[in-house]
Amino acid sequence: MVIPLVLLAGAMLGAGLWLLLFSLLPARPSLAASLARLRGDGAALDGGADWPSQATRPWQRQLGRAVEQAGQAVGLEFGGLRKDLAITGQPLDAHLAAKVLFALAGGLGGLVLTGLLAAAGVQVPVVLPVWLALGLALIGFLLPDRRLRAAASARRASLRYAVGALLNLVAINLAGGAEVEQALYNALRISRGWAFTLLRNTIRRAQLNREKLWEALGRLGEELDVDDLVQLAQNVALAGDEGARMREALIAMAATIGSRELAEAETQANEASEHMVLPLTVLAIGFTLFLLYPALMQLTIGF
Repeated sequence: MVIPLVLLAGAMLGAGLWLLLFSLLPARPSLAASLARLRGDGAALDGGADWPSQATRPWQRQLGRAVEQAGQAVGLEFGGLRKDLAITGQPLDAHLAAKVLFALAGGLGGLVLTGLLAAAGVQVPVVLPVWLALGLALIGFLLPDRRLRAAASARRASLRYAVGALLNLVAINLAGGAEVEQALYNALRISRGWAFTLLRNTIRRAQLNREKLWEALGRLGEELDVDDLVQLAQNVALAGDEGARMREALIAMAATIGSRELAEAETQANEASEHMVLPLTVLAIGFTLFLLYPALMQLTIGF
């Protein structure tokens, strides 16, 4: 009975590792992505996560689409997930496929672990393999979401910083006598980075579609869940088409974003200092015990 169980555990372990490693190996990128990377304008939303992105294999895309259709059939819209995926440049089907593969690897890992314990002679309850497999599968299913939220949060912070820097550049151009739209074009033309490339491409599409630039930026903020862009569009809309009022709105928005970024940086610095309190306390206690140890040993021997 033990030998078939060990063989089954080994087979499951091999299959799980093969599926996991094969799914995480980078696939060949598309020609469009390679050309965009060579031109230097394809970094807008590239590389935001650590698992397959646009270069997902066909079977992974099919698996992801199947999961997406199953979720939509039960009423799931993936609203918040779509915004996180949009700002990291990851397709929904690739992310859903990664969730399924991680869950499968976790479930197989739980079964393999209980099989190894049984092979070692440990008495394993009947329900332990089931609960362990389900628990690890749930952890594996949620792990891509956690990593995606962390990547999306970092991207949103970078985009907010880019918006603040852009408004500062616009304010400098406005102070030099440029018109509002010309100041925006000048600021975007000299800026580099994926965030500025994204903003520049949004402005170009707005020009081609003959729509207002600020409305396009506001819609981008809603799609990516970046409040600064939405607030920027609202402030400019309230200012109207008058150049002086729009100039004041942009300068006030730049000052607001700068003050908030400074406050966030101070908060993060304070949190980092608080996190260092416990390690320093443990270090001080250990050093004190190290100094008092000889005296304590002498007292113990004396008694």
